Amino acid sequence: MSASDPHHHHPHPAPGAAPEPAPVDSGSRALEDALRSSFVVVKAVMLVLLLVFLFSGGKVVGPGEQAVILRFGKPLGTGPEQLLGPGYHWAFPYPIDEVVAIKVGEVQTLTSSIGWYSDNTPDAPAVPTLNPAAEGYLLTADQNIVHARATLRYRITDPLAYVFGFIHATNAVQNLLDNALLYAGARASVNTALINNAAFTDLVLTRLNEQIMNCKMGITVQLINVDVIAPGYVKPDFDAVLSAEQARSALVHAAQGYAESTVRAAESESNALVNAAEGYRTRLVADVHADANAFTNQLPQYVLNPELIRQRLLIAQWQTIFSGKADKWFMPEPAAGQPSELWLQLNREPQGTRNDTNNATAGQ
Repeated sequence: MSASDPHHHHPHPAPGAAPEPAPVDSGSRALEDALRSSFVVVKAVMLVLLLVFLFSGGKVVGPGEQAVILRFGKPLGTGPEQLLGPGYHWAFPYPIDEVVAIKVGEVQTLTSSIGWYSDNTPDAPAVPTLNPAAEGYLLTADQNIVHARATLRYRITDPLAYVFGFIHATNAVQNLLDNALLYAGARASVNTALINNAAFTDLVLTRLNEQIMNCKMGITVQLINVDVIAPGYVKPDFDAVLSAEQARSALVHAAQGYAESTVRAAESESNALVNAAEGYRTRLVADVHADANAFTNQLPQYVLNPELIRQRLLIAQWQTIFSGKADKWFMPEPAAGQPSELWLQLNREPQGTRNDTNNATAGQ
C-alpha cells in the first residue's frame, strides 16, 4: 500500500504488546486535581473534628471547686484520688466520661419552704383569718400558730457524699431544714418561739445537725437564722403580751439588780466589821502578850526588891496619867492620925497675862 493511499490505517499492535494509554484532556485533569484537594481538606477537617471530639470531654475546674470523673456513671479512682483539684482535666467525651465539678469552697444558701406566709414582707399581712391552703404556718407545742422562716448557710465538706449519695443533694438539704423547723415548732411554746428566739434557733440547729449526721450529707452548717412572727390577725394581741412580758422582765431584772447590790453592800459591810474585829483582836492579844512578857521579865527583880519595882511601876503610871497636863500637885502623906489639907487659889491671874504685863513694864 502506498503512502498516498487515502485509506491509510494505523498498524495493529503486535500480539502480546501493552496498549498505549488513552490521551487525557485538560478538563479531566482539573477535575482529578480538584477531587484530590477536596479529599485532603476533608481529611484535615475530619482530623480536627476528631481532636475536638476527643478533647470535648475535658473540663477546667475553677478555684474553690473539686471535680470527679465519671466513667459510665461510676467515679474513677479510690479514696482521695477521686477528687481533682483546680485546673484542666482531660476525659473521654460523653457518654463515656463525665467531669462533675463540685463547689467546695463556696458557702451555699437555702431558705425553708414551709412555715411562712405568701407575702415576703417583714411583717405578716393583717388579714382577718388564716388561710391554711395559701399561708404557711407552724403549730407550736401549746397549740398556737406562728409564721417561721429559716435561712441556712452551709459548706460542702465531703463532696463525694454530697454529690453521689443523693439524686439531688440541694433538695435533700432543703427537706432536712424544713423537717428541723417543723420539729422545733412542735416542741416549743409560742412564748419561746416569739420571745426567746435564741432558744428556738438552737432547737432548730440541733435537730438539723442530727439529721445531717444521720443522713451523711457531707456538709457543715455555717450559720442559721430563724425569723418568727405572729399571724397578722392576732398580731396586736401578741404585741400586747410581748410588751407585758418585756415590762415584767424589766421589773424582774431591776429587782434582781437591787437585790444583788444590797447583798454586795451587806457583804462588804460585814467584811469590814469582821476585818476591824480581827484587827482589834490581833492588837489586843499582842498587847496582852507584851504586858505578860513585861511582867514575866520583871518577876526576878520583884522577888529581890518588891518595893523598888512597885515604885517604878507607880512612877510609870504617873507619867502616863500626867502626860499632857499643864499643872500638877503632889500631896504628901499626912502624919499618922492627922488630916490632910489642900489649899487652892481659884481665879488666879493667868500666867501669860502676868508675863505680858512684866514685859510691857520693862519696855517702858
